Amino acid sequence: MSYLLEALGRGLLTNLRSAFENQLPHTAEDELPDLQARAAASPSSKDLAMRLGMACLRESRLSRAREAFERASELDKTGTQALLGLASVYDDLGQVPRALDYLRQAQTRDPGDAAVVFAIAFSLERLDRAAEAKAAYQQAIDLCPQLRNAYERLAAIALRERNCAEAVVQYERLVEMEPGDLEALLTLGNLYLQADRPAEAIDQYQQALFIEPETDASGVVAEGLADEGCLHEAIHALEKLARRYSGVAPFHVQLGDLYVKAGHDAKAIEQYQSALEAQPSFLEATVKLGTQHMRQGRFVDAAITFNRAVELNDRLITAFVGLGVAQHACGREQESLASFDLAASLEPSTTLLFSESARLHLQTERHTETMPTGDEPDDSAVAVGHDELVEEALRRHRQALAGTPGHADLHYRYGLLLRQVGRLGEATEAFRRAVAINPHYSKALVKLGICLKEAGQVDEAVETFQRALRLHDKYVDVHYQLGLLFAQRAQFDLAVEQFEQAVAGNDRNIAFQANLALALQNIGLVDRAAATWRSICELSRGDPDILTVRERILRDSEKH
Repeated sequence: MSYLLEALGRGLLTNLRSAFENQLPHTAEDELPDLQARAAASPSSKDLAMRLGMACLRESRLSRAREAFERASELDKTGTQALLGLASVYDDLGQVPRALDYLRQAQTRDPGDAAVVFAIAFSLERLDRAAEAKAAYQQAIDLCPQLRNAYERLAAIALRERNCAEAVVQYERLVEMEPGDLEALLTLGNLYLQADRPAEAIDQYQQALFIEPETDASGVVAEGLADEGCLHEAIHALEKLARRYSGVAPFHVQLGDLYVKAGHDAKAIEQYQSALEAQPSFLEATVKLGTQHMRQGRFVDAAITFNRAVELNDRLITAFVGLGVAQHACGREQESLASFDLAASLEPSTTLLFSESARLHLQTERHTETMPTGDEPDDSAVAVGHDELVEEALRRHRQALAGTPGHADLHYRYGLLLRQVGRLGEATEAFRRAVAINPHYSKALVKLGICLKEAGQVDEAVETFQRALRLHDKYVDVHYQLGLLFAQRAQFDLAVEQFEQAVAGNDRNIAFQANLALALQNIGLVDRAAATWRSICELSRGDPDILTVRERILRDSEKH
């Protein structure tokens, strides 16, 4: 589906408590039995009552948490902490109107607290009181102009109301606040396309594509030293630079590369991770981190990291596709075709990285099967040919599709593997089947468009790329409501459980889980890299019920 669907899932709170974590007294060392005894011994201590309430809340002992917060409220008639605690309890119970009442009381006592106003707005949004929610989000922004979540929720509501112009305004403000934010730039570019403003879309996509990590000529000097054989001097030079400019991601990557040459695995990993802390979308650092894990035989870590790299690479592909679609809309045909060619030039990295993930899973599986009990796997345990493992991954996907042909993501992943082994015609058909099942599956549409472009079917390729970026009104409200429901995890899990019980033993149960997992990925509420890894693991040998284990994706995933 359109990349814009992700905008519907941004800015959500998983629970009210997360908004007030820093305002409510608690410590990591708080133990429930100890707090219960201390609070009983000191019934006039508001601090102990609050800490007890927080400890109970964390362990979902909601009745006990409510009692503790009510006691704290009796001890403090003017503060807001106990009221926020009670609001959090009722939020966890799914009683949003009661939670809203306590938030309103807290606002009366402290009108300048932007977090409270945002929580009020979010509660109103969940109660489908959009006009009041918008006013409250704007009030929160007035109190705290850097409150990113409020802009994101205003944009989500605007998209739901088919007010693309207002969504554009909100993302223009986000880009102004953080001009280097890749996600905001790509979203704004896509919003401009949706609003039929292709010239402005071109500018945003170009800005997104030209974002580069900050660098310094001194890094080149260190690399030169390494090339001359002065490895320790080069490491020393880059260590000083990385300490001095800790936020410059390329220094950490270069230092990690030198540590690899020197055989210092742990230090190399630390530097690649530091690079990603400084710049989470740094593709080179992600690939090198995965490669180092693979060199050291940490195949699961390598596969998961490669899946993250796939997502980053697909973002760049989407940006080039968006740029090409915008150029085409402006009549700049040659530039448009060049942008599509650039998107296609990046696509082999996605297929390679995904096939590596599938291969590494199989290699891990075989290591486990051949290891003596109690041994740890190592990089020399079992040497299995790359081609053999990729063919095994293809076989498992075919087997899964034979039993459950109605799953778009299985066809999509099968298509990636087929492209990797050069079976381009079959890959095109696999992507077509994915799109036939889910006509707005954005990633499959992009890959199909690339296949068509490579086959010389330019007009159909352009139309396919346009479909990949277009937001369809009938899907917006469904995904918007799904995001709000997912934010209330207790209610979400209950709804899923009730549906599964209602259709137990029916094939619709499997289809429901698969489509729900994909929908959650579409709005960015499920970590795609983790979901892809779980999907690969679902095809493990001997798993008799391949797709029903998708419940893990729904139960265990967190917002990325």
